[in-house]
Amino acid sequence: MGDVGESHTTGSIGDTFLARLLSSPEGRRRMLSISVDAEEGDEAGVFDQLARCIDDPDLRRVVLRHRDDELRHASMFRGCLARLGLDKEEIPGEMRIIREIASGADPARRIETADDIVRTYATLLAIEERGVERFPRIAEAFAPHDAETAEVYLRVARDERGHVRYCNRIGRHYAHDDAAWDEAVAKARAAEEAAFVRTGVAAVVGATEAGLVDMGDVLPGS
Repeated sequence: MGDVGESHTTGSIGDTFLARLLSSPEGRRRMLSISVDAEEGDEAGVFDQLARCIDDPDLRRVVLRHRDDELRHASMFRGCLARLGLDKEEIPGEMRIIREIASGADPARRIETADDIVRTYATLLAIEERGVERFPRIAEAFAPHDAETAEVYLRVARDERGHVRYCNRIGRHYAHDDAAWDEAVAKARAAEEAAFVRTGVAAVVGATEAGLVDMGDVLPGS
C-alpha cells in the first residue's frame, strides 16, 4: 500500500492491491472496518486531554471540532457498512494504524505541558496527512463498485485537509519556535511512516491469508 514518497512502481502495486481488495464485498468490509477503527482510534482520550490543557477558548473550540469530526467520520463509515448490509469486522491490532503509532508511547503519559501539546499535534498532523493522501486513492478504488462510499472517502479527505491546518495552527502556537515545531513534525512523520509500513504489511498478509486478494494478480511478473 502506497505512501507519499513512494516510487511510481510501488504506488502502482498499492493501487492494484486496493482495486483487487475492493472488488469483493468481503474486501470492502475489510477496508471500511479498518477505516472505522482509524477514526475511532482515540482510545486514550487525546482530544479531551488537549481540550483540558488548552486555555485559549478559540483553540479549544478547534480541538473539540476536530474530535467531533473524527467521530462523525467513523459514523459515516459505519453507515456505509450498514447500507451495504455488512457487519463491522474485528480488525487485529497489528493492522490498526493508530494503535501501532501509540505503541511506541508511554501509555501512562498525560498531556499536560506545551511540549506535550506540540508532540501530540505533530503526531496528529502526520496521521491527517496520511488520510489526505490515502483517502482519494481508496475512493478511486471504491468508485467502480460503490460510488456512494467513494464519495464518503472524498468528503472525509476534504475534512482531513482542514485538520492539517488545525494541527499546524495549534502546534506552532505552542512550540518554542518554528524550528522546534518542524523538528517535532519530522520525528512524528518518521514514526507514522514506520507504523504505516508495519500495518500495511500486516494488511497485505491478512488479505492474502483470508483469500481476499491473490498477490499473483498484483505483483508484476507473477
